[in-house]
Amino acid sequence: MRGIDPFASAPAGAADRFLASAALLVKQAIFQPLVSGYDAIKFVAMNELVMEAHEATAMALGRPALFQYTRHLMDYDDCYAEDALKYLNNPRNPTVDRFSFLELLIASARPRFGPHLNGLAERLTEILQAQSLRLVIRDGRFQPSEGPAVEQAVHDPFWDLVADARWDNVRTDMQQALSLRDSAGPNPALYAARALESTVKIIASDNGWLTGRERGAANVIDTLVSARNGRFIEVWEAEMLKRFFADVRNPDAHGAGSAPQPKLSPAQTNWAIEFCMISIKSLIVRL
Repeated sequence: MRGIDPFASAPAGAADRFLASAALLVKQAIFQPLVSGYDAIKFVAMNELVMEAHEATAMALGRPALFQYTRHLMDYDDCYAEDALKYLNNPRNPTVDRFSFLELLIASARPRFGPHLNGLAERLTEILQAQSLRLVIRDGRFQPSEGPAVEQAVHDPFWDLVADARWDNVRTDMQQALSLRDSAGPNPALYAARALESTVKIIASDNGWLTGRERGAANVIDTLVSARNGRFIEVWEAEMLKRFFADVRNPDAHGAGSAPQPKLSPAQTNWAIEFCMISIKSLIVRL
């Protein structure tokens, strides 16, 4: 969520309503269970959690602080939970900043609660959908969503398929592609293409089809389409994959010399990422 604003097209007040509900859920699921029965340490665990998330968010956003802690005459009466909840609920504070704080607050709580927080993430996802906010929670982070149909048909199955350690490079590169796309960073399609190339190489290697003489993605694709190897993919599929690497990946992956550097439009970038996701999903389900 840092550095982007996915709320420009959201319904009026939707983000504020979501954050108000999220603040209540955080209070119930995280803060209240941390309250101790001993006065001298009643709010210690809660305050440590808030300070950890507050400092991490301020650092990520380049701010000295997001809010001030309320102090009491007796130190053990200090309760920073209310300061955190007021910050989340205050519409005068930047929406993206509040989402970032919520994200890091939950991340800081996870080591203390573990799987018990899974229910919180599921509930927050339901509220995002109810408020028509095009966001999803993935790997503990808020990320822009392409909409329910694309999420259910493409994104969700993709992440399920690459969850195994065998696909670590595929998953890491695709996460980087989405992160760069969402922050308007350089060459997101290049990382999506890397994820696709890794998938092709893993499948060919695991089946013993590589000879060691392959010089690039096209040669590896040839091993998948080879009749001798059982025609893992059809000729037309191989040609489509090769054209993608030749026309989309290669111009971005090599220096342009004195010519203008090739650059995909936002629509083309989205298409390239979706193409790689769909292709990877199609390849893996055949194993």
